[in-house]
Amino acid sequence: MPQSHLTEIAGGSGGAVVLTAGEAIRLVNSFGTQVVDTWALNRRDITEYLSVEHTRRMLFNLFPRQGDKLFSNRRTPMLLLERDSSGVQHDMLLACCDPWLYRHYGCAEGHANCRDNFHAALRDVGVETAHVPNPLNLWMNIPVAENSKLAIEPPVSRAGDFVVLRALIDCIVIFSACPMDVTPINGPDCRPKPVHYERLPAN
Repeated sequence: MPQSHLTEIAGGSGGAVVLTAGEAIRLVNSFGTQVVDTWALNRRDITEYLSVEHTRRMLFNLFPRQGDKLFSNRRTPMLLLERDSSGVQHDMLLACCDPWLYRHYGCAEGHANCRDNFHAALRDVGVETAHVPNPLNLWMNIPVAENSKLAIEPPVSRAGDFVVLRALIDCIVIFSACPMDVTPINGPDCRPKPVHYERLPAN
């Protein structure tokens, strides 16, 4: 069960944390099957953001691993994936879910989505931006077959798996416990679940 000192992000909801360079955040996949869309913005200039496109180029890898730096759209190292207890592939290919995706699936208007969660979380810390970068999708299981074919599979992470993201610059980290309940992105039951996090001091 989640420890009491952790902060909860309800399933289908989002949150933002302001970090100073050197601080870190430990994000726990409390029930093991929840995908968390993750973004970061430079606190000093929010037009600089964590870019999965640039990170793929800098790492020469489709998926980040423990020990990898995550880069901005200006190729600045923004975050360090300092710890990853799961060892799974974290997706850097798919855009976040948005109102248009749920419309595509035939869902009712107003379905919760990661795009809206991104904006709401930033508003909670006093930030407004029109741009929604493509996220790092923690624990999202999007295998690549035959060099090009993608599939949506349930996560293979376990309850209690966690990542530690260390801030390399002053930044805002934004999380969305993905609201997807149509595909098995969040497990075979298609039910979003809460995740939990804690701030960690600078080393």
